[in-house]
Amino acid sequence: MMQLFAWLDAFHVLRYAPVWRGFLVLLLSGAVFPLVGVFVLRLNLITLRFALMHASLLGSAVALAAGVNPLLVGMAANSALVVAIARIRGSAVRDVGFITTFFMVLTIGLAFAVIYRFNVSTNDSLQILWGNIYAMTPLDARLTVAFGAVVAGFVVLRFPAIAAVLFDRDVATSVGVRESLVYTTIVLLVGLTISFVMRLIGALLLDAILILPALMAVSCARSLRGTFIWASVLGTIVALGGFAFAILADLPVSSGVTIFGALLYLIIHLLMRKRSRTAVRALSPSNTLATHTQEGEKQ
Repeated sequence: MMQLFAWLDAFHVLRYAPVWRGFLVLLLSGAVFPLVGVFVLRLNLITLRFALMHASLLGSAVALAAGVNPLLVGMAANSALVVAIARIRGSAVRDVGFITTFFMVLTIGLAFAVIYRFNVSTNDSLQILWGNIYAMTPLDARLTVAFGAVVAGFVVLRFPAIAAVLFDRDVATSVGVRESLVYTTIVLLVGLTISFVMRLIGALLLDAILILPALMAVSCARSLRGTFIWASVLGTIVALGGFAFAILADLPVSSGVTIFGALLYLIIHLLMRKRSRTAVRALSPSNTLATHTQEGEKQ
């Protein structure tokens, strides 16, 4: 009983405004941002994700050196990169993988050059890499809420077009979907989401919110709509469980969310493997023959 009271007492930190604000933003992010993770997985945007992450790192480094809001500058840097990639993609060069790799390497080099050249403090540099939900300003929180509403609205209102693009971009064009516009919007949402998640839990751990829930959703769902729903539900569980784990274990929230998300992914992966083996065993020829034999004996 005393241990229970001690655990409950640990959550009294929610009475402080920065902690409560960070918790609510994390919960919202867990519910919405995994939807963008589904885009990353279905469109194979892993390399682009790294390029956008490095561009956001560069923007944050420049912002810290200039003494301005890192979130806003990171969003601007990612938006500029998305526009550049969209222009290149619209030209004769269809495969922009090598251009994405070029930007990925260039931006991370420039980011660390800025950090070194302008003597950005170690604490500020670590916040870029590890994040800090308690350092979110009211402006950051309002921007996150507004952007979350944009992501959710885009998925709900444009779902038929999104489904067509995720199925096959050429087929989507042939049926009248403005594939280029939808694809560019998706890439822009990916870039801005990375900026927000980096502000929450840092560059090194952003996959705990962005990718892990989407990976688990792909294993659990049987349709694209179900994948989005599962991603949102599992992302909320990861955010809530990770925050509670971090408070109880006295860990940074970014570490708590990442560890909890990884453990949940492992559990779901093992459960899905067990279910698959059971299904295969049930459909094996020996089991099918035994079933028919039993039915024949009953008749």
